[in-house]
Amino acid sequence: MGFLSFNEKYYAAKLDEFEGHDLTDGQIYEAKQLFKVLCDLADEGYSALGDDLESKFHGVKRLKEVIKRGGAQPFPISPRAIQHEYGAGERDLRGFLDELTSVPPSDDIQTESAVLIEDIAKYCEWLDGNGGGAYIFLLRDCLLPYAYFAAKGREGLYAYPIGRAFLRDLSGVGDFDDIIRLPIYCAAEEGITDFTEFGQYFKCAIAKTLRTYPHVKDELARLLDAIPYEKITVVESGYCGTMPMLLSAIDDRVDFGMYTTAPFFFELYKDKTFCRRYEQLRLFETLYSQDALFEYSSFKEGKFFVKISADDGILRKAKEEIASIKSYAQTAKAEV
Repeated sequence: MGFLSFNEKYYAAKLDEFEGHDLTDGQIYEAKQLFKVLCDLADEGYSALGDDLESKFHGVKRLKEVIKRGGAQPFPISPRAIQHEYGAGERDLRGFLDELTSVPPSDDIQTESAVLIEDIAKYCEWLDGNGGGAYIFLLRDCLLPYAYFAAKGREGLYAYPIGRAFLRDLSGVGDFDDIIRLPIYCAAEEGITDFTEFGQYFKCAIAKTLRTYPHVKDELARLLDAIPYEKITVVESGYCGTMPMLLSAIDDRVDFGMYTTAPFFFELYKDKTFCRRYEQLRLFETLYSQDALFEYSSFKEGKFFVKISADDGILRKAKEEIASIKSYAQTAKAEV
C-alpha cells in the first residue's frame, strides 16, 4: 500500500465513474482538479504518478478525454519552477522575518497575484476565527499568513521551515518526508475518512518510524515544548497535511488548518481546510515570497538559518506581496 497504489485505484475508479455517462458540472470540475494534481506533481519534478497511470490503464489520456468531452479545458499549468540563486551567507530566520514584517502595508500592489493574496487574507481570518492560542506557520509556503497575523499584532507566532530539507538534516535520510507521508496514503487506501480514526491510525504508524529516528522526534518535541500555550494551530498551504499530522502526533496540543487539499482528501480534511479550490494551491505556493525569497539552510542550537535570494527583482516582488497582505490585515484590525 502507498502513494502509487492508492492513486491507481482512486483514478481508475473515478475514470469508471466519469466515462460512459453524462457529466455534471461538478464531475467536470473534479476531473479538472484531478488532472491538475498530476500537472502540479510534474511541475515539482514528480512525474512517477502520471507515468504510472498512463502505463497501467492510459489514465492520463483518458482523463484528458473526459475533460474534453465535458466541453472544458484543463486548468492552466503553472510554468515549471526555475532554479533560484541564493546568497552564500546564512541569515538567522528570526531576524530576517523581523525585517520583512517591518515593510509598510500597501494596497497598491502591481501584480497578477492580487486576487489570490486577497483570498489568502480571507484564509487568515478563517484561521483567526477558528484558532486561538499559538500558531506555527510552516515556511516557506505560509510566509504571507505569518505576515498577516504579525500585522494584526497577534502574539504566539512561530514561523518554522519544517519541511523536506529540515527533516533530511534531522534524519539523515533524503526522502524522510516520503516515509512520514506513507501512513496517510495507507489510511486512505483502507478507506478511512473519519478524521478521529485517521488520527489514531497515523499516530500509531508514525510512532514506529520515530522510534527508528529518535533525533527527529526529540528536536521537534523540543520546538513544541518551547511554546507556552495550551493550543497550537499549525498553518499549512495544503495537500496531504504531512507536517501538521507529524507535529500533532508528537504533541496533543497541536491542531491545524490548511488553505486547501487534494480532491481525494476533501472528506478527510473537511474541517481542516479553508476551501476546496485545489487548483489554486500551486499558485499559493509559488508566490515570490513563499517560493523564491529564501531557502532553509541549517538548524543550529535551536535556531533556523536561511539563505536569501540573490535576485533584487525577487526581493522587490516578495516585499510587494508582504505589503499587500499587511494592508488587508490592517483593514481587518481597524474593523474589530
